[in-house]
Amino acid sequence: MTVRGATAQDLPGVALMHSRCSAKTLLDRYRVGGRSPAVLILDRHVREPLSFVVTADDGRVVALALVSPDTSHNFGSGEVAMIVEDDWQQLGIGKALLRHVAAAAQLCGYRQLIAYPGTTVVAIQQLMQGVGTTRVIVDAQRHLHTSLPDSARFGLGSAGRNAAVLGRSTAALG
Repeated sequence: MTVRGATAQDLPGVALMHSRCSAKTLLDRYRVGGRSPAVLILDRHVREPLSFVVTADDGRVVALALVSPDTSHNFGSGEVAMIVEDDWQQLGIGKALLRHVAAAAQLCGYRQLIAYPGTTVVAIQQLMQGVGTTRVIVDAQRHLHTSLPDSARFGLGSAGRNAAVLGRSTAALG
């Protein structure tokens, strides 16, 4: 498994990964209809400065995560979104990917991550608690707030020393 920054060249792999996901997995990620988004939307996802993929040893994309500014919350808040292909769930990939994404977000100046889970609030809450203090906000759009402590940056691993990965991410705060 490899976690790395996503690029436009990952679009076909990301689209194929979405086609291998169940309707429930798609519903949990996109919260609408249980189907893959249009290719145009996936293209935007892989072009986000803080967009990451997980690839299997054979190069197949098996997970995607990204952080983008969350304009409905205060400055320093980033919306985190993640999807892991069904056959690769429950293997620790989501946990490793979220730690990586949280580290990159913290290094880029985000102070908290906001998640809008579909039907899996408890599972996402458990994942988010692995990177910081998490609380559930129950309102019209139930969501999670996770504060990012300074120690979150240690989740980046060897990529934290890779200037190319971090350089690509510095414009993330927009």
